Amino acid sequence: MIIVSVNRSNGTIKGYSVRGHAGYRPPGEDIVCAAVSMLAQTTLLGLARFIREGLVYDVDDSGTLTCRLPDEMSKKEQLQTQAIVETMVMGLKNLQENYRGYIRVFRRRWTS
Repeated sequence: MIIVSVNRSNGTIKGYSVRGHAGYRPPGEDIVCAAVSMLAQTTLLGLARFIREGLVYDVDDSGTLTCRLPDEMSKKEQLQTQAIVETMVMGLKNLQENYRGYIRVFRRRWTS
């Protein structure tokens, strides 16, 4: 199962992590894994495009992707980044509804 944690503080997304494997189909044929990967990685590309400094992200050897947004951003950066990550969350929740048992999206309280 793929586990997505979306870290929020006062309704604002501060970061996210994606780990695990869906197991919906064999490797190379798993549309759930492919969809989640595309959403999470495209979101990261969008964030990198609009955030000038302080974006922290990593993909470790197990394939876990983590992303942390900077604490300090301009109002414009905040609006852009929240639109990007909220769109990712909508897509992931849609996948969760359609592929129950293969992906779970959790909201977590942000702690620095």
